Amino acid sequence: MSINPQIPSFTDAVAVITGAAAGIGRATALAFAARGARVALIDIDAVGLAATAAHIRAQSGVVQTYHRSVADEQAMLDAAAEVGQSFGRCDVLVNNAGVLLRGAFGAADAPQQWRRTLDVNLSGAFYTSRAFLPLLRAQGGCIVNVASIHSCVAVENSVAYTASKGGLKQLTQALALELAPLGIRVNAVAPGGIATAMTAVTRADSAAVSKFLERVPLARIGDVADVVNAVQFLASDLAAYITGVTLPVDGGYLAT
Repeated sequence: MSINPQIPSFTDAVAVITGAAAGIGRATALAFAARGARVALIDIDAVGLAATAAHIRAQSGVVQTYHRSVADEQAMLDAAAEVGQSFGRCDVLVNNAGVLLRGAFGAADAPQQWRRTLDVNLSGAFYTSRAFLPLLRAQGGCIVNVASIHSCVAVENSVAYTASKGGLKQLTQALALELAPLGIRVNAVAPGGIATAMTAVTRADSAAVSKFLERVPLARIGDVADVVNAVQFLASDLAAYITGVTLPVDGGYLAT
């Protein structure tokens, strides 16, 4: 993934990224490190987390990893304390950790899927944002949440996912209002169809892809770089007067 030269440097800043073991989270971590940030990475996937960190260290980046679940409030409080000890600050928090569990509303395991999805996708962002609030407040930092186009439109057989991302959009707006007096901006990105491991099964169905692209004016599946560029824009001084926004990164899907 190439670095967008129009995004300002994050030299000496500290960026905390959850769900950093793969996909959008890994790409976001690599991009912040490439722009000079020191990065703190959180994920439950220890192997993937180590691989992301190895990529960053190979480019002489500064990185610390925290094998934690965002669904565990105490784990996030502990992680924030450790980041404070290691780095002394947090300028950017990217709440990216998420799960996509598909299933019919009437399925036997629907309640379990509901709890797991809400715990990670919504409560995880709440716990993590709250844990890092003191560090963010000290720096006048910012939060960028990774939502989804399904924060705005529902998708079949994904009741829990749709509800969690809709909740994350509203959490973004509510936190933007509450934290603005503290000098903290809160925004979100809403990716559409992006080429990641999470969407691999859907993208393997050519008929489903063709049907999806009929609603995408730019007529392509997005790349993780499209999302990362939006995240870094919202985290940068270029977006200094932007808060409470959920920015679609969807090739125009929500415009149709």
